[in-house]
Amino acid sequence: MWNHEQKDIWQDIKDTWNNQPQSKKINIQISRLLNEFKENISEFEKESINSDIAVLKVNWAKTKNDKITRFEKESIKKDINIISEFIKKILDKLKG
Repeated sequence: MWNHEQKDIWQDIKDTWNNQPQSKKINIQISRLLNEFKENISEFEKESINSDIAVLKVNWAKTKNDKITRFEKESIKKDINIISEFIKKILDKLKG
């Protein structure tokens, strides 16, 4: 679904993020929060979350293939292109 230009834009976002002075600090803080979350979650909660994710994946696959119209697909593609262009403009301003 993604074209080459969209992949390039997202790569630019990643590169810009990684080159920001605060990105390393933020990444470390997020990693700590995730680790803290993982340490404090019970086995029941882990199994429940995994079960919910599995159900969502199955239902998404069914819904995605059976119920999305061509109009919706084109609309989503158009929206992704608009968002990509907006992000590209932001990146250009950050770089310039």
